[in-house]
Amino acid sequence: MKIVSRVLQNPAPATSPPLSRRQRHSAAVRQRLFDAAMRMFAERGFVKTTVEDITDAADVGKGTFFNYFRSKEELLNSFGETRIAKIQTALREAVEGHDPIKIVVRRLYFNLTREPTRTRELTRSMMLTMLSNERVREFACARLQQSGALTAKIFSLGQERGEVRTDVRAADLAQSFKESQFGAMLLWSLMPSARLNSTITRAFNHFWAGAGAARPADTKGGRR
Repeated sequence: MKIVSRVLQNPAPATSPPLSRRQRHSAAVRQRLFDAAMRMFAERGFVKTTVEDITDAADVGKGTFFNYFRSKEELLNSFGETRIAKIQTALREAVEGHDPIKIVVRRLYFNLTREPTRTRELTRSMMLTMLSNERVREFACARLQQSGALTAKIFSLGQERGEVRTDVRAADLAQSFKESQFGAMLLWSLMPSARLNSTITRAFNHFWAGAGAARPADTKGGRR
């Protein structure tokens, strides 16, 4: 398979060497700053949140912030990095082939919505910031392009295996995946009565109805 061979040329390491005590401490502080920033952005919005607000909430010195992030905008870019890591994991799962592509894609669809700090308020704040802050928008666009390329590889694998429709380009399916997932999150953030799991389940089912390869029994009856 072309896609499989290309991915396996540069495989990600299955395991990483254990972190030193200093590295574990550094990672813990960075995560604490990130979590504190997400809480502040949800409560006050990106613009009104200061670096001092974040460090106070994280219970670290103000100068500590700049040991990990050059700015609030760069901190938000690290949010995009976590999403890229989830897609890379899904691509490895697709290459390994233990689960059908539908299961891999569904798992990814849900994993992209599951962050410990996820709230409606944070979702609205993040989307507003991406729309209104030029630097954040640049970061977001770069991450979206990267995520789209990785997701397209997953759909290409599915096409090679007969599990994904082949009359639509893998890149276009990846774009539809992104639009579906973002749209579902936006609607959920705006509707107080909506449940996240139900919203995501419904959105994914609609997406896959158009992305999955038609089964023989479906084509006879004119259904997908």
